[in-house]
Amino acid sequence: MNRSLYIILIVFLSLATASGILNFIIGFHMGSEIYKLQSYVSWYLVVNIIAFTGSIMLLKYYYHRNYRLAFSFGIVSVLSNFIFTIIVYIIMSSGKLAEYYMPALLFNSFAIIIYLGGFIFSNIRKRFWLKLAGWGGSLAKLVFVLALIEGIYSKDAWLVKILGKIIQWSPIVWYLVNVMFIMNFLVEFRTSKTENANGTMHKILASISVLILMGAVILTGMTGKSLINESISHVDWRKYNAAQEQQLINLAGGARTFIDSEGDSLKYLLITPLNYERQKKYPLVVCLPYAGYAAAAAAFLSIDEQRNTYPAFIFVPFCPEGEGWGGVPNYRSLESVVFEAISELHEPRIDIKKRYITGVSRGGYGTWEFICTYPNMFAAAVPVCGGGDPDLASKIVNMPIWAFHGANDKNVPVSGSRDMISAIRNAGGNPRYTEYPYGTHNIWNNVVETPDLWKWLFAQKRK
Repeated sequence: MNRSLYIILIVFLSLATASGILNFIIGFHMGSEIYKLQSYVSWYLVVNIIAFTGSIMLLKYYYHRNYRLAFSFGIVSVLSNFIFTIIVYIIMSSGKLAEYYMPALLFNSFAIIIYLGGFIFSNIRKRFWLKLAGWGGSLAKLVFVLALIEGIYSKDAWLVKILGKIIQWSPIVWYLVNVMFIMNFLVEFRTSKTENANGTMHKILASISVLILMGAVILTGMTGKSLINESISHVDWRKYNAAQEQQLINLAGGARTFIDSEGDSLKYLLITPLNYERQKKYPLVVCLPYAGYAAAAAAFLSIDEQRNTYPAFIFVPFCPEGEGWGGVPNYRSLESVVFEAISELHEPRIDIKKRYITGVSRGGYGTWEFICTYPNMFAAAVPVCGGGDPDLASKIVNMPIWAFHGANDKNVPVSGSRDMISAIRNAGGNPRYTEYPYGTHNIWNNVVETPDLWKWLFAQKRK
């Protein structure tokens, strides 16, 4: 067999392993936040294109070696992985097809189990490293599938946590399987004969192979560098947010707890106005975080300069991981308990005719959800990078709304805001809408600097 094929296989498998390890390290530190990075979609595409190319070379290898079972099952595995990759890409880029993620993941995993399990029973088992890859890979994927299924249906919190750890660490075994493939090709490369390099076609193919390998290495390096840089910035940003959250907690004098009529509890912060006067009434600004107490508007309005200019009570409910304020699929909504908490705030100095609500991202979805569900509670709303149900637009035609979104937002499609604004206008409303043509998901600094935004907000009053 052509020795250049071994080189291609070794390089592509090495790239796939190195990129996978990098992905694992960043994902381990960032969790699900990794999927929100702007550079991750490009990285995901490049890594999977390289993996797909390597898989095609593997099929060619099986064909040349007459490993018919591995070749046949390999085709099924490659196709299932291709379909799964496309589904994940569509989910990340548009939010659609999310309901197909789990079925596609399970189908792809079973295809890999059958593909690698076939190594054990076919003539490929004569190759030590490939036989080891078959055993290790099929068993690792089987454990992954069982942990995944059990984690979905188990009610035992401790067991779910253990299964989550197994799923989290399972990629490490897969990278070891890649190493076993590489070891096999290194052994075969050393024992293979040097082919005749005089043919013109051979030279052309060799040159093309070199260009492909160089392109793969360069693309992986460039997208990997972008991912590393953005992840470092994101980690620094999280640390900054954590410091801001702590400042909010300190200003509020610690978190409070509300228990609703159903027995559900909610932790929240209530920051009182600067130079609070008991004979005056103040607006209430509900700031919905995208996680924890990370509410950008609350952080801005709690600065002394803003507290002097816009004295108000600031309400920040706590957002646990995997939960939200409504409007986001697959997230448990806390809107009812938040509604009760706001309604029953024991603070007579709150002007109930000047309650405002705002939020970014998950908080942006929640802002649309709250004003559509409880339109009589709020005097105005500022949803940022969110989306709602256009069918409910008729309920908020008379509410002052100023929405913001970035046209290039990859985390929350800009259509979320566009559709709501269009529906409100079609229903007879006149909301304000600011869209940044080159803006991504991180537009808060642009929003906060919008002339007259806060003056406009605090001038609103419910009749």
